[in-house]
Amino acid sequence: MNDATERPPSPILPRLTDRLRRGRPVRVTLFGSSTTEGIGASSPEHGFAAVFERTLAPFVTGGLTVINRGIGGNGAQEMHDRLPGVLADDADLVMWQTGSNDAWQGVKLETYEDLTRRDLLATRATGADLALIDPQYCRMLEECAAFPPFVPAVHRIGSDLGIPVFGRYARMKSWCAELGMDRDELSPDGLHMGDRGYLLLGEAVARWLVELTGAPAGAFLPNH
Repeated sequence: MNDATERPPSPILPRLTDRLRRGRPVRVTLFGSSTTEGIGASSPEHGFAAVFERTLAPFVTGGLTVINRGIGGNGAQEMHDRLPGVLADDADLVMWQTGSNDAWQGVKLETYEDLTRRDLLATRATGADLALIDPQYCRMLEECAAFPPFVPAVHRIGSDLGIPVFGRYARMKSWCAELGMDRDELSPDGLHMGDRGYLLLGEAVARWLVELTGAPAGAFLPNH
């Protein structure tokens, strides 16, 4: 067996994996629009960022910092304009929630993809790991004629650039089926997620990240 066959595969999130395994502090920037900001939650502690942080924190023995850079209504152009702040965060991981608002704004799919790709590459150049979250499954986006191509576009970008994508759209559909919920129970106003939706999403995204490090649950907890 040669060295190439014996060498373990490279981690999907190398910087996060290394810092978790060595018990180092971890900085995560959540970058996106209304979901990241937490619009629709009854209070900040019930929003996506807070649930995500509470779920991930036990796995980070060196201490976790979560920076919330979500602004409702942002599309790719607004996120591009705010990118310098994200780059200045010096995050170990940038979670990039995208693809929901450009359809509303009438942005061409090609324009969205090109701008998003360029900004992701600029962020990767800082040494940060990247992960994407695709759009939500909700009534108002389902009724937007321009929306459907944006879900596969996020996955296409992820595949082309080697960035993992959390498939929120498909996951929300599966939650409705598995938990016997209507989609409006996850997004009560037809667009923004509510407390139940944010609880499911925040926990699922945090656990997904830990799984991407290749570690079983609890591997980074003290005494493991």
